[in-house]
Amino acid sequence: MTDEEKVDPLVAMQQDVCNMWNIDNQTKYVFYYDESNNCRKFWVDDSKQMFNTDYKADFVLAGLVRKEEDKVEASLEIFRKLLNLQTSVKELKFKTLFTKGDFLQCVKNERLFKTLSWIEQSPFYIHYTNVNNLYYTLVEIFDSIVRPDEINEFGYDYFEMKSVFYCMFKEKANTLQNLMVKYKYPNIQRKDVKVFCNELLFLLGSRREMKEKEKFLAGMLARASERGELVFLHDNEDYVMQKNYAEFYVDPIRKYQNSIHIFDEELSVHDIVQKYIAMGQYMADNYKFVDSKTDIFVQLSDIVAGILGKLFKYINSTDAYQRRKDIVTLSKIQIDNILLIDKLRSTADRENHGFLCTIGPIDEVRMVEDFFEIVKKSR
Repeated sequence: MTDEEKVDPLVAMQQDVCNMWNIDNQTKYVFYYDESNNCRKFWVDDSKQMFNTDYKADFVLAGLVRKEEDKVEASLEIFRKLLNLQTSVKELKFKTLFTKGDFLQCVKNERLFKTLSWIEQSPFYIHYTNVNNLYYTLVEIFDSIVRPDEINEFGYDYFEMKSVFYCMFKEKANTLQNLMVKYKYPNIQRKDVKVFCNELLFLLGSRREMKEKEKFLAGMLARASERGELVFLHDNEDYVMQKNYAEFYVDPIRKYQNSIHIFDEELSVHDIVQKYIAMGQYMADNYKFVDSKTDIFVQLSDIVAGILGKLFKYINSTDAYQRRKDIVTLSKIQIDNILLIDKLRSTADRENHGFLCTIGPIDEVRMVEDFFEIVKKSR
């Protein structure tokens, strides 16, 4: 058997994705990870008639990454001195050292600037995957009512239309939650498809007031109501939209087979990740879970994940008008921290397009970019 044949099928699929998006997965890197906004499972609570967590808080798996040949010396003691911490501090934790309120409150922190500056001056890049929970579950409806070839046939962009579909329901999320509970989403009974789709259409309002792309998607939803089938929304567990987040840990392990992956110990996914990887063929033994207290770079990854989690929640919770108002009142340290975060993002993206990954609406990515641009101009 040739080396080319000794490739796990799922790894081969990841290679196709890397080729399509110009992602370098051949360079040998060392990735460090921690997570933020980890609700461990995303579901609708039938007793409370709502999601079990704030749907505006993206799940974030993020941290530091360096080229394998770039060795970095660091210790907790170095950061105790840098951040003027007491010797009683045994671990760098975002929640204890940097968290006070929302994103705008967090970026007032001088220690955050010193920490991000250390990262910026080191051989490390940042990396992240953020997952918009509401988008991720709405896509199940989208993919059940329309095929990619139909989208292309009408001259629309597939990913853009997913974003449009999400935006149609985003501001109606409270009522949407009630519907999901009513029909035990994502386990819609086939006999209920028609009424479920019709209730979604009623929620969207009059098609006369919709834009062209919205009308198209409403039409696809109406068609689905007559067909009585939502292919991805049957025979699932009642109410549970995201059983766990293990797939987002497994994804980089498969994608960057030549690299090393070091995760903060997360009991809820450790065994699941191990099981997924063990099912593969010819998989590299390239990952491990560690106690964050034993690895300063995993601790720094917690800070990266923490501030990015705050950023994405801020973007999802505000409109453009509110963000412009907020920017006008920013202090120097807030601007410095925000621009440093943007610089770290830009540097990472130049190194490797795969380092920054958003599983969410295109609009969310645009809003993040616009926010940083306006902050730059305000300086």
